[in-house]
Amino acid sequence: MLKFQFQLFLLFIVSLANAQTVTTTPAIPQASEAVTFTVNTEGTSLEGYTGEVYIWTWLSENCTTDCDAPTNINPATSAQSEALMTRSQSNPNIYKITFVPADFFNKPASEITQIGLKLKSIDWDDNKQTDKDLLVDFSDGSFGVSIINPVKSVFFVNSGQDINIEVAGNQSADFQLFVDEVLTNSKVNISTYSYTLNVSQNSGSITVRIEATNEGEQVVKEFSYIVRTPTITEPLPAGMKKGINYHAEADKVTLALWAPNNQSAYVISELSDWQIDLNYKMKRDGEIFWITLDNLTPGKEYPFQYLVDEQIYMAEPFADKILDPDDQYIPETTYPDLISYPQEALHTEWYFNRASVFQTNQEEYQWEVDNFEQPEKGELVIYELLIRDFLGSNDRNYEGLIDTLSYIKSLGVNAIELMPIMEFNGNNSWGYNPAFMFAPDKFYGTKNNFKAFIDECHKNGIAVILDIAMNHQDAPSPFLLMDLNFNTFAPEDDNLWFNQQAKHPFNVFFDMNHESIYTQQLLDSINHYWLEEYKVDGYRFDLSKGFTQTNSGDNVGVWSSRDNSRIALLKRMADNIWNTHPDAYVILEHFADNSEETELANYGMMLWGNLHYAYSQLAMGYEDNAKIDYAYHETRGWNNPHLVSYMESHDEERLMYQLLNNGNNSGGYSTKNVNTALERMKAVSALFYTIPGPKMLWQFGEFGYDVSIDENGRTGEKPLLWNYLDEVNRRRLLKTTSEIIKLRNSYEVFNTQNVVFRENQKLFKEISLLNEPFISSPANTSEMNVHVIANMDVVPKAFNTSFPHQGNWFHYLSDGDTLKVINDVFSVFLQPGEFRIYTDVKLASPEKELINYSNPKAPELTDLNELAQEGVSISWVDNSNIELSYSIYRKAGEEEFEEIDRVGANVTNYVDGEVSPDQQYIYKVSANNSYSSSFSEELLINTTSVLSNSSRSLASDLIMYPNPAEEFITITSASGKMISKIKIFDSVGKAYKVSYERNSIDSTIDTSHLEENLYFIQILVDGEWIAKKFLKR
Repeated sequence: MLKFQFQLFLLFIVSLANAQTVTTTPAIPQASEAVTFTVNTEGTSLEGYTGEVYIWTWLSENCTTDCDAPTNINPATSAQSEALMTRSQSNPNIYKITFVPADFFNKPASEITQIGLKLKSIDWDDNKQTDKDLLVDFSDGSFGVSIINPVKSVFFVNSGQDINIEVAGNQSADFQLFVDEVLTNSKVNISTYSYTLNVSQNSGSITVRIEATNEGEQVVKEFSYIVRTPTITEPLPAGMKKGINYHAEADKVTLALWAPNNQSAYVISELSDWQIDLNYKMKRDGEIFWITLDNLTPGKEYPFQYLVDEQIYMAEPFADKILDPDDQYIPETTYPDLISYPQEALHTEWYFNRASVFQTNQEEYQWEVDNFEQPEKGELVIYELLIRDFLGSNDRNYEGLIDTLSYIKSLGVNAIELMPIMEFNGNNSWGYNPAFMFAPDKFYGTKNNFKAFIDECHKNGIAVILDIAMNHQDAPSPFLLMDLNFNTFAPEDDNLWFNQQAKHPFNVFFDMNHESIYTQQLLDSINHYWLEEYKVDGYRFDLSKGFTQTNSGDNVGVWSSRDNSRIALLKRMADNIWNTHPDAYVILEHFADNSEETELANYGMMLWGNLHYAYSQLAMGYEDNAKIDYAYHETRGWNNPHLVSYMESHDEERLMYQLLNNGNNSGGYSTKNVNTALERMKAVSALFYTIPGPKMLWQFGEFGYDVSIDENGRTGEKPLLWNYLDEVNRRRLLKTTSEIIKLRNSYEVFNTQNVVFRENQKLFKEISLLNEPFISSPANTSEMNVHVIANMDVVPKAFNTSFPHQGNWFHYLSDGDTLKVINDVFSVFLQPGEFRIYTDVKLASPEKELINYSNPKAPELTDLNELAQEGVSISWVDNSNIELSYSIYRKAGEEEFEEIDRVGANVTNYVDGEVSPDQQYIYKVSANNSYSSSFSEELLINTTSVLSNSSRSLASDLIMYPNPAEEFITITSASGKMISKIKIFDSVGKAYKVSYERNSIDSTIDTSHLEENLYFIQILVDGEWIAKKFLKR
């Protein structure tokens, strides 16, 4: 019987430096017998570790349930002692463990065909573990052999080199060795076969086959070696650049790999049958390896990899499409007809599992906007968003983003800043782990859909800014892999792009060397590419403070201090951008010494300004460190408005979350109340967006997103809460934010350099914007001045404010209400969280009732009707959402209107029982709040004899004294009628608790706690409510 065993028993899973290996004894293990596993941890984070080490193992093949070993518990305890490894006495980096796999997994041996394993310390959180999944195959007990050496199925050799071959069998057998079908050696009746093969060939790929025969059963094993040949040196064809080059001929492409430190390169693809083929060895021209491929199918996508230095499998770093095994999780709706990652390109090492794609005859995107006029730097209002968390799971792509542009535009923003969209590891990510900087990540859609999104933004007057991570890169960046120590998984000393050790304390992934001419060339290519190919309008450079070779170690203060070398590097980069795209935005996430930031800002760059803490303190009602003038560039001594200030960003806690969880309170006023918090968000928005200079908001801050940044992990997916827009008060915050942004976008005064901040009254904030030149009697909006005030305390207060001049000022968000300022220092009384934006030119008013402290919408008085034996029934439509009470006014004949009663919010009718028959009355109703009152139209009624005096008699029967009241007030029924309930309201309709609810002919009410004011009292007598008024002194 001839039996071909093409699966090699995985006795060795070896890293490139022959470390991190597992061997088994016996060589061909069975799951029903004791097996000793020996693991070498050299080159992993366990190297040199002295603590306890455990095996973490699982069934990696043919298993659907209970695939983990029962000992897979983290952190490990004494209960997992069976998984404790034994450290070698001779080499402390080698560990052993012996167990019977069937017993260890509590599974039948027949179900165990392969296990995976890793070694770890007690707790995964220690980050001490082997790096790769090591795999071990098991025999079913039938005759089998395994190649012990060489450990690779394909490898390179030199002509004349010896290859030591060792093969182990689990039974004695006859062995024959064939080299390219030529019988070269044979041995009989042995269980371990060995032979030294001398490489006699000068070139070519040679196949070695080993046949083992036992009682008529034959097993065949193979490996191949490739004889090294010198790389041909030949000039790169004219006009070719780094990366993928297309020709006029649609069946031809030239690949040019930039690999200065490397010695050889092969193209591996379906053209080579995914094998190492000498016909696809690349030629060399200086730092470039290149090859021209022809006879291609026009328009067909060809996945490919490079094999560099005979051991590194990687994608083309300049490719605009990268395939990844995780692509299988990208929805078809996001990326239709996405080709699958080639199975032939899968490797044990995860970082070798990326393939680039070339495709001739591609469909070119037809741009509709060729010359977009970008907003001025100082006028930017940037909307920062993460596509993943902005749209639903089926729409988190560029097409879905296009569908939301009308919403984004309605906010008044004129720029969108996308968190990184360059090809990053995995799909579920913030994107700050990029590996391929020229390829849009497919998780968000096709490159042409990305272009369509940018085109649509430009059609709507919206600039597109890309967040880009060039402080660092992640594996498998080809520039990292080409010069990587695979044992330590750190860049080699001679890596041309990366530092072996990071130069600053906040680094993540692999730190780039920005003083290297190679890094600079790469950075310039990337910057030029997206500006040119995708017509983006600029960049926000993540962690720009890391663009330095000055080693600050773990000292953040040293890192943040002025660094002249960093300044020079950033100026060099900006100059290179502006040489070809002079209007491109260069925005830095810097947070360095102000003298450094000043120089960069004055040079033309913009810098992030983090005002989160100050504005969160204001929103919550705390005065410590709540100064906001640092949101203005001149406060920092900068010449130009190049400070991109923000209250929230992707990196900061959400203001609403802080309000609802940590806010201040006083008495019955609490910033932890959701509606109160939403109102205070409007106030801080007024104090933020009215400050001249570029501004940024984080997605959904406009309607008070209140899920913590740490929900599901800091960078984890967050709940999508578009349903919040079904809530009235969140829509009011959204509209208020939009109106304030549109206000600043519409008038030149918001670009003034003459700004005055007054913050000496702690939680009372004033901002004055004076037009240039300042005119105290403006004739039109081009001469207009603005004055913003806000009480961010949690108690109502009177404040002195200094308007820029005396005269009439108009409350923008309250129908343009006129405030006549008669003194240089003017007193205003503001409720907690109340703010006002005043202009000295009356502007068209936005939608009413966007803020609580503004004119309420007037009620519509609809009906006056006589009710027999009761009085006049008054009905109105409640148009307001911000009223606290309604007042009913009445006059008879030529008398003046008198407020006869006040009722609570949302009430829509009232019966006036104190009227006479055969009399003409005129009524009106006002909606009241703590800011003002708005009156209905007047209605007239002529009463007739159907009225009785019962209600009037009942009202006159009640005696209330003393009035005015001080400590108490007493109510008595003269005729002995029962008083069962009493309610008290102040002049704006606020109800006060009265501890009276019983039947009695008199009652004394404690009024000592009431402030001096006019109060309305409602008394339930014999089932009928009677209203009266009293004054508290």
